[in-house]
Amino acid sequence: MKQQPGYQQRERAHFDQLARESGEIWWGTATAAGWQRLRRRARMATDEFCMLDSPRVLEVGCGAGAFSRALLALTPELRLLGCDISPASLELARQRCSEFVRAEFVEADALDLPFEAGSFDVVVGNSILHHLPARSTLQQCLEVLRPGGVLWLSEPNMLNPQIAVEKNVRFIGRLLQNTADETAFFRWSIARVLRRLGFDDVSVAPFDFLHPLVPAPLVEVAERVGRICERLPVVREIAGSLVIRASAPAVR
Repeated sequence: MKQQPGYQQRERAHFDQLARESGEIWWGTATAAGWQRLRRRARMATDEFCMLDSPRVLEVGCGAGAFSRALLALTPELRLLGCDISPASLELARQRCSEFVRAEFVEADALDLPFEAGSFDVVVGNSILHHLPARSTLQQCLEVLRPGGVLWLSEPNMLNPQIAVEKNVRFIGRLLQNTADETAFFRWSIARVLRRLGFDDVSVAPFDFLHPLVPAPLVEVAERVGRICERLPVVREIAGSLVIRASAPAVR
């Protein structure tokens, strides 16, 4: 879906309002299953750069810092710079991550990142790309990555039945705190965009059958069943999310 003119102002207003009213920018991060999903994503992301020596990590679209907090809980000394266009969300992120002295949060537009070319070892993002023009955002990520730097993103999978409904039937999406401009991705199409931009080692895979509304006592069982589903041909294609991995070219 192509974002309509003025979408940045709409996105900023939407997330400012959610941050002020609820302290979160999405209801799914406030549940036991939602936090388990964040922890898993954080482990997956840190696995991509855990062998690097003191990497400088940019989190694009950090929001209220829920994913930031999950990353920092695993790697407290991480040099993390989170950016977002929502001032209210950023204030919450700073409060949530205040104990981590090497974490910083700044207001910045993902379509015009105000950072030097090649200044980050890693760029990560959790459910941010589907709010933005994908090609332009990924181009910005590529420019700020050092040669050989790592890109890691988690995004909604358009082949998941619930995702397909909420992204295409707008009144249902509004009930689930979707914005008017967001979408989801088919894994083959977003992989094609990454390759055309010049990323190397592109991998886009479906994962995650754990729904944020799973009751706390059932989270462990539901996750175990979900991991089995992720290994089943055909079934895995309707998982809720896509994990996107790529690297900047070693030589530019």
